[in-house]
Amino acid sequence: MTSENKLSRKLFEKGKTFTISNGLSFIRLIGGIYLFYLLRNHEISLGLIVSIVLIMTDFLDGFFARRMNQISELGKVLDPLADKVAIGLATIALYLDYGLPLWMTVIIVGRDVAIILGSLILMKRLPYVTPSAMPGKIAVTILALMALAYLLQVKPLQLPLLILSLAGIIISSGYYAHRFLKQIKEETPREGIES
Repeated sequence: MTSENKLSRKLFEKGKTFTISNGLSFIRLIGGIYLFYLLRNHEISLGLIVSIVLIMTDFLDGFFARRMNQISELGKVLDPLADKVAIGLATIALYLDYGLPLWMTVIIVGRDVAIILGSLILMKRLPYVTPSAMPGKIAVTILALMALAYLLQVKPLQLPLLILSLAGIIISSGYYAHRFLKQIKEETPREGIES
């Protein structure tokens, strides 16, 4: 059996495809698109409510996955993908309408595109899905705070959070690049599920 067939079987493993945690990740994926629409139309109050719901689904999907033994390979793909879609679209909206610098927009979106491409390469070569890591989760939290500062136009916090976000992106990108190169070199599961 090829590694692609093994991965496909693991992504859609019986009993772990249609789960509460995966459903919450899917809601976050769709919610990210809706958030972009709201931000572009300056529906800030509703946009904040949707953002809070998206953050809650991010917390709850991990909680349910662990608590109800719903950790799945599909969830390891869907969860970070939903995060990246929501963050990427919100970042573009913040650049277009709320004053986020273009250079930061390019860095944020470029980093996420690089992570997605790296994950796709690993998925082709390795028979498991590499989960997101703590440095990435911390960077996402700082990015969310920075986004709030721009959305609510809290000027005194914008520059400090911009600098912290840049530091978080550099550190998490270095971590992911190191992990990617190590996994490509070794081609043995370290943080994924054994084949």
